[in-house]
Amino acid sequence: MRKLTTLVAVALMALAPAAADAHRGHGHPGVAQAKAACKAERQADRDAFEEKYANKNGRRAFRRCVRQHVRQAIQTCRGERQEDKDAFRAKYANEKGRHAFRRCVRQHAADPVDEQQQG
Repeated sequence: MRKLTTLVAVALMALAPAAADAHRGHGHPGVAQAKAACKAERQADRDAFEEKYANKNGRRAFRRCVRQHVRQAIQTCRGERQEDKDAFRAKYANEKGRHAFRRCVRQHAADPVDEQQQG
């Protein structure tokens, strides 16, 4: 009986990493694209990047950059969807007519952040 219990425990431990990998990537849409855009912006001029995005203590510039890119993409997509839902779905949805908003956010997350959107 001990051997069976040990064998089951070992099998479950072997499957745990595979199950953990299956749940990766279920965060907000567009974060990966926003991260890439922020990395490029930070490489271009680090001081300007820090001045533009850092908090009052001069910290968390990258996190704030990503957040602003995603928020602006969400606002853009909401406005676009509100104008004409059918055209929005035709432009961004997959072949089954699904995931239009998610795909829109991913596409717009790499767009530059408007200066007036910062706060």
